[in-house]
Amino acid sequence: MPKTLNNPTPFPPIEELIPHRPPMVMVDHVTTVDGLKTETRFLVTPLCLFVKHGVLSEMGMLENLAQTSFIFLNYFFIKPGEPLWNKKKNNLGVISTILDLEVMALPLVGDKLLTRTQTELVFTSDFLKICNIQGQVSVNGAIALSATMKMLLQTQHT
Repeated sequence: MPKTLNNPTPFPPIEELIPHRPPMVMVDHVTTVDGLKTETRFLVTPLCLFVKHGVLSEMGMLENLAQTSFIFLNYFFIKPGEPLWNKKKNNLGVISTILDLEVMALPLVGDKLLTRTQTELVFTSDFLKICNIQGQVSVNGAIALSATMKMLLQTQHT
């Protein structure tokens, strides 16, 4: 059953939600995890791994979308009282397929990305989850990237 998070308390730091560490972190702030929808924000800086000549690459936006999806998966599949990102688990999130990828614009340093995902649960077991994810990355109210992805999440206790 999906978890709905509409509480006014702030979300934990990003490092508690994803396994990535700088310079691979492509999400600054989680704004919403509500049912099957997630929304995050990210400020493009010159230190970003995917920035070249002041422009964020397509791969940078796709990584931002993937990390937003992983944040959702953590909230959706955790058990009550369990930490959101547990280093004692062997969690693995993989994008297996990217469909309908469309890039309309490349963000510049200083731009703020607003990333939204809508997830459809396809298969779930104790150790494997398969989801279809539709996502959009917007800059200044205009869609810069849209994609549909299939994501696999494998969770094993060590």
